[in-house]
Amino acid sequence: MKWGIERSNLATRMAEIPRCGEFINHQYDRYLRLKFLTNWRLIRNPASHRAFARSECPLSTLQRRILAELNENGVAVCHFDELFGNSGLWARLSDQFVAFSESKEMQSCLEERRKAFEATSNPNDVAHYILTYYAQDQKPLIQTTTPLLELAASCEVLNVVNAYLGMLSKIIYFDMWRTLPMNTDTRILSQRWHRDPEDRKKIRIFLYFNHVDEEAGAMEYFAGSQLGGPYQNLYAWADPLKTPYPPEGAIEKAMPESRHVALKGPPGTLVFCDTAGLHRGGVAKTRPRILATAAFVTPASLHGRRYEISKELQAAQTTRQARFAVS
Repeated sequence: MKWGIERSNLATRMAEIPRCGEFINHQYDRYLRLKFLTNWRLIRNPASHRAFARSECPLSTLQRRILAELNENGVAVCHFDELFGNSGLWARLSDQFVAFSESKEMQSCLEERRKAFEATSNPNDVAHYILTYYAQDQKPLIQTTTPLLELAASCEVLNVVNAYLGMLSKIIYFDMWRTLPMNTDTRILSQRWHRDPEDRKKIRIFLYFNHVDEEAGAMEYFAGSQLGGPYQNLYAWADPLKTPYPPEGAIEKAMPESRHVALKGPPGTLVFCDTAGLHRGGVAKTRPRILATAAFVTPASLHGRRYEISKELQAAQTTRQARFAVS
């Protein structure tokens, strides 16, 4: 895999030919970039846009407000209860959160990572500072419904995402995260300003299970840096195969204070964010950031699902939009 992109078995085997690997990988990367542009401009995305235009997905007043803020700023925030009411989904998500956060495996992993970070002078040498519900070295097989998939595939979320992208979207990822508090000012990995590589326009949602502020590593966003925004060309999204990081301090110099958004909030805060815009994760100091997340891309994206789903569960999705999203 390269940045989550599944390379063909043939290309992988050919790249192992002595003295040919670099050339073959270079040519295959050219093919992938051309494939993305073709599907974005001519094939998959236009077809998905036409399918979306034929669908009937009226938005509520709140959904229209979220959509308007996404279009203007690239980010919007509401409370879970505002969007879902008394659906029972929060209780199911909370049960999964408790099982995830309080398990013996999680506590053991937290202690192990904490000791590793305290023992090193270079945080980049240690495993990732985010611990996840699903293992990251393999695709989980989703055979029965899970609250995380319910959240991502719900009409409440999916209709907003599709309206923002202007087409039927794909759900490529859902998970729960627990950020490890670190007594450091050093920013590593996604704690630096960057644009996500999966698509030039995408949505990620974050649902908080604890109070998130600067001490818990609240994410920061550069409002207006999304595609179509006034700052879209500042260290612009340019390559589906790379995640470039701007030089340290460059974004702070270019960003008006009014455009700096710290995504803080109490439990139940639900963030919609175009993470192809400039953003960075915060550094949790004294408390963790615990959340559910899901990622949505256009059909042109080179990044496939990071999970497997049974045909029965795929067919059981209650709307055409949801079935397309997990297909």
